[in-house]
Amino acid sequence: MQFTARIGDGGRWRRRLQKLRHVSAASWPLKSAILTPIGLLKGLPGHPTQLTSGAFMYGILEASSLLSLVWPPPAATGPVTAPVASALTNLHELLAAADEAGVAPTSLFLSALARRDRTLAARARRTAEWARLLAEHLGHCDMIGQDAHDVALLADIGELALTGTGPSPWTEWQRRRASYDLLAGVPSLAHLAGAVLSVGERFDGDGLPFGLQGCEIPLAARMARLVRDFDLASGGWWPGQPAAVSARACMALVALAGQTVDPALVHTWLRVLDREVAADVA
Repeated sequence: MQFTARIGDGGRWRRRLQKLRHVSAASWPLKSAILTPIGLLKGLPGHPTQLTSGAFMYGILEASSLLSLVWPPPAATGPVTAPVASALTNLHELLAAADEAGVAPTSLFLSALARRDRTLAARARRTAEWARLLAEHLGHCDMIGQDAHDVALLADIGELALTGTGPSPWTEWQRRRASYDLLAGVPSLAHLAGAVLSVGERFDGDGLPFGLQGCEIPLAARMARLVRDFDLASGGWWPGQPAAVSARACMALVALAGQTVDPALVHTWLRVLDREVAADVA
C-alpha cells in the first residue's frame, strides 16, 4: 500500500512497526496507526476505527481518511463532511448577519465556543493574546501576528462539531481535523485551516498528523503550539499572578525545546515573559 502521509524518518517508524505485536490496542500510538497498513489495523482487536470507505466521521475515526492525508492540505473547494456540514447549517447565516453588523467571524466562533465550554474559550483568549505578543516581539508584520493570534484562538474550534468523544487517543486528532474542516468551510478563515491542523505537530517531526519537522510546520502553528503548551503547563497563568508559576512553566518549555516546540521561539518567549513580569512588578 502506498501512503500519501509523510513518514519522515523511515527507520524510526520501521522500529515502531516491528513492535506492533507487543502493543495493545488501547496504547497504540495515534501516529503509528495513521501510517500503518489496513491489514495491520485489522489485527488490532477492539480498535475504535472503522475500516470501511466513506466520509470522515467524528467520534468514530476512519482509517481510510487518515491514510489519504497529504501536505499541504488541499484547497478548501470540496464539500465538507457531514458532521461539519450540520454544524455549519446555521453558521453561514450567522456569519452573514455578523458581517452586516461589523462583527468579526472569529468573535462569532469564540462566542459559540464559550457557550459550549467556557474554560476552553478562556484558554483560547489567553493563548491568542500570547501568540500576538510573541509575533510582535519577533518583529513580524501585522498580518503574521494576526494569523498567529487567530490560529491560537481557533485551534480548538472543532469542539463545536464533536459529540460524545470522551478522552481517548483519538480525541486530539478529531479536534484538529474538525477544526480544519470548520475553518475550511468559511471563506474568510480558510487560509488558517492548514496552520490549525498543524498545531499538534512536534518540532522533532514526531507529531500529528503529517510528521512535519522544524520549519516545515507553519510559523503560526509553531507559535500557537508554544503558547498553548505554556498555558497548559502554567495552569492558565496571566500577568498579576505569582511569577513562580510562569517560571516553572518556562522551565518545562526549555526542557522540551527542540522536541515539541521550536527552540528559537522558546528563546524569544522567555524575553516576552521577562518583559511582561517586569511591567507587572513596576
